[in-house]
Amino acid sequence: MTRPVTDPGVERVRLGLYQLQRLLAGRRPFSAMIAAAGLDLSQQEIQLLQVLRDGVPRSMAELGRSARLDAGAVSRQVRALEERGLVGRRPSPDHGRVVLVEPTSEGLDAARRVHDLRNRHLLDALDDWSGDERDMLGRLLLRLVDDLQDTPYRP
Repeated sequence: MTRPVTDPGVERVRLGLYQLQRLLAGRRPFSAMIAAAGLDLSQQEIQLLQVLRDGVPRSMAELGRSARLDAGAVSRQVRALEERGLVGRRPSPDHGRVVLVEPTSEGLDAARRVHDLRNRHLLDALDDWSGDERDMLGRLLLRLVDDLQDTPYRP
């Protein structure tokens, strides 16, 4: 029998990640952000538009991988975005069976508004942080993400 491993520092990181995850996935903060952007889109629709923000057409499969959504969700959300005039579909010139999804000018505008709004919000939240603190947080978060992805779960 393996004893649970506890460490106060690790426990604070776990708690911080848990609270951050709840904040980022919460309906209230998302609703406030979407209202401030003047949009009426779901979280999944926003995820897809953020992937397409660079204007590069992507296959449904690539769009799903980049947005971390399953094929069924991507199909439903692309259909909804297409009905709203925010994305279009066209056949790939390289692969006959592949359909490419690309943002319309309205879709690019919506994606950029959300991106800019999120950046302004983060800048406002970190306003009292020094440049060194912001830099350190960014580096440590990226390192943590890399380490979590590279570390397998142990039974």
